Amino acid sequence: RSAPRIWRNAGVARRHAVVDPRVEDISTLSTGARMRRFVDEALPLGKEALSACLTDAGLAPGDVEMFAVVSCTGYASPGVDILLARDLAMPASVERLHVGHMGCYAALPALAAVADATVARGKVGVLLCVELTSLHLQPATDDLDQIVAHAIFSDAAAAVAVHPSAPGLELVDLAAFTDSTALEHMSWQVTDLGFRMNLSPRVSSVLGEHVARVTADLLGRHRLRITDVDHWAIHPGGPRIISTVAERLGLRDEDVAAS
Repeated sequence: RSAPRIWRNAGVARRHAVVDPRVEDISTLSTGARMRRFVDEALPLGKEALSACLTDAGLAPGDVEMFAVVSCTGYASPGVDILLARDLAMPASVERLHVGHMGCYAALPALAAVADATVARGKVGVLLCVELTSLHLQPATDDLDQIVAHAIFSDAAAAVAVHPSAPGLELVDLAAFTDSTALEHMSWQVTDLGFRMNLSPRVSSVLGEHVARVTADLLGRHRLRITDVDHWAIHPGGPRIISTVAERLGLRDEDVAAS
């Protein structure tokens, strides 16, 4: 009875998935089989995202000098990074980085690594995030964590190019804060039947304890305040995440509409 309500309240109007559980049951597949499927599905999806990114940035694959891939939903060796570099004909000298099993947060340290290479050594970098959570559907359960996780998350790829001198948005700064007292509230466990998420309803409360101070500190380093920000992009890890950030930062509905 809880599942329909949770899915309705997830705030997701449309989702994409490589596995549709209505037509394909993978709940008993081994982790090895799911990892092989990940490579098969991630390559065309990642290639499409990278190609669109490079075209929008006015770059060719041969211009890429630093290539980072983020994923916590699939692993292989040779990995998606080297396979995509080969398929897109990136230079043999391209520097590759894979950031895995850090969840959604991984995009930020990966972006920082690419940006650092751009600032310090003038590298043209590309970051690809590709997640296929539908590959980790679990056997039928009444566990609300599983229902919530699959109601919120789905499958997609996104890419961004970082250039030392091209026009576009400028990456000015990043900030991080880790509350090690709340580690048990979110986990991504490797099992014999894929990866299993544990997601506590306390996550948004922990976020609410810190987000205002961390955001104010980041802006303060540049002599800015929250009221000086014109546009906000908040990680949409569920409606409660967005509403908590909005409440703590004093944002209006229109400020978080895009998120």
